[in-house]
Amino acid sequence: MRRLLTVPLVLALCASACGDDDGGGEDRDATTSPPTTATSAPAPNGGLPFTYTGPDGVETTVIDASRIVSLSGEFSEIVWELGLGDRLVGVDLSSVYPPDEMAAIPKVGVERLLFSELILSVEPTVVIGDVDATPFEAIEQVRATGVPVVILPRYEGVDAPAEKIRLVGEALGVPERAEELAAEVQAEIDAVLAAAAQVEERPRVAVVYAANRGETLLLLGDNTVMEGLVEAAGGVDVAPEAGMDGMLALTPEALAGGAPDVIVTTERTWDTFGGRDGFTELPGVAQTPAGKDGRILVYEDLFLLGLGPRTGDLLAAMFADFHPDLAP
Repeated sequence: MRRLLTVPLVLALCASACGDDDGGGEDRDATTSPPTTATSAPAPNGGLPFTYTGPDGVETTVIDASRIVSLSGEFSEIVWELGLGDRLVGVDLSSVYPPDEMAAIPKVGVERLLFSELILSVEPTVVIGDVDATPFEAIEQVRATGVPVVILPRYEGVDAPAEKIRLVGEALGVPERAEELAAEVQAEIDAVLAAAAQVEERPRVAVVYAANRGETLLLLGDNTVMEGLVEAAGGVDVAPEAGMDGMLALTPEALAGGAPDVIVTTERTWDTFGGRDGFTELPGVAQTPAGKDGRILVYEDLFLLGLGPRTGDLLAAMFADFHPDLAP
C-alpha cells in the first residue's frame, strides 16, 4: 500500500498558515517519496473484459492484463501502486519510480520514441499509454499483431491524478483498487489545497523546463501538466498571469518581466546546464528575485511532471518550499 506521508504534514501546515517568506531558501536537489512495496495483486482478469475508445478514435478491448507494457513513467507508477507491478513486462525509459524495481524491467524506448519490436519482444497482453506515445506507426504495428493498446488522453490539473488512476484501473481490471487509490491521492491533494487557501502572501513562481537536450528552454503554464499546480501549492504562476498559454520558448525578457520570487525546475534541466552556476547564468535568471535570492527549487522530473500517485506529496513539498516559515 502507499505510504500516506503528506496529509498529517499539510494538516499541520493548514493549522498554522498565515503568510509567506520572501527571503531565500535552500535548493532542493531531489524531492522523492520513499520506495513503496507493491500490494498483493488481484486476479489477472477480475474486472475484464474492458472496452474503451481513446482520443485516437480507436476502440480497444482488453481481455487479459497478465502481461503489461507501460509507455510512460506515470502509468508505470500507477500500475505499481495498483499492486500490479509483478505484471509489468516492459516500460519506457521515463519509468523511474520505484527506482530499483523499474530499473529491472525491460525498456521499450522512451515515450516519444517507442520501438514496436521491443514492445512485442516481451509478449504483452496489453499496452497502455497516452497521446504522447509516438511514433504512431509503432503503436499501429503493435495493434496489427492483435495486442490491445489503450491510449488515454493527456491529463492536466489537480483532478488529473485521480482520473488517470481510475481509468488505468478499469483498463487493467482492478476498478475497486483504483477507486481506493484515487481517493487516497485526492485526499492528499485536497489537504494541500486547504492549506494553500489560508495563505495570504504568495510567492510568484516560474516553472522552467529544458527540452531537446537543453536546446530549448520552456516556460510551463496553463494547458500543460503544471496547470493549476503552482496555485494549489500556494504560489502565483507567472506564466498565465502574463497571458502565456502552454509550453512557450522562454526569453530573458519574459522571465525577468515575470519577476518570479521562486523558479521551479527539474533535475534534468538543472544538470543540463551544469547545476547552480550554469543555471543562474542563463539569460534572465540572474535578473529575477529568485535568481538574486537563490530560490531555485529542483525536483526529480517524473515527480514534478508526472501527475501520478505522488502528486499530493509533490504539492506538499512545494507548499513547504514556497512557505518555509509555515513548516511545523
